[in-house]
Amino acid sequence: MKTLKEQSKISQWGHSKAARIPSQVIAQLGLKDNQALTVTIENNAIVLTPTDEKASDIHELFANWQDDHQRDQELDWGESQGNELPW
Repeated sequence: MKTLKEQSKISQWGHSKAARIPSQVIAQLGLKDNQALTVTIENNAIVLTPTDEKASDIHELFANWQDDHQRDQELDWGESQGNELPW
């Protein structure tokens, strides 16, 4: 993958700011319209990383789930790893 160095500028977009991503960058990365991006700051630079679309709510997350009705015992999830409530 060749390195591109393109220029853009910050513009007002509603109550936010926006920067245009040049079409050559979009094409090289294979990005799509409305592609979800994660925005991070690394070494004083803005880094945009393409991400998979996430479900917007629990119903969308489980929309295609097929229940196998095999719940005849409790599941062992292992030791607590964070702030789980004790049973």
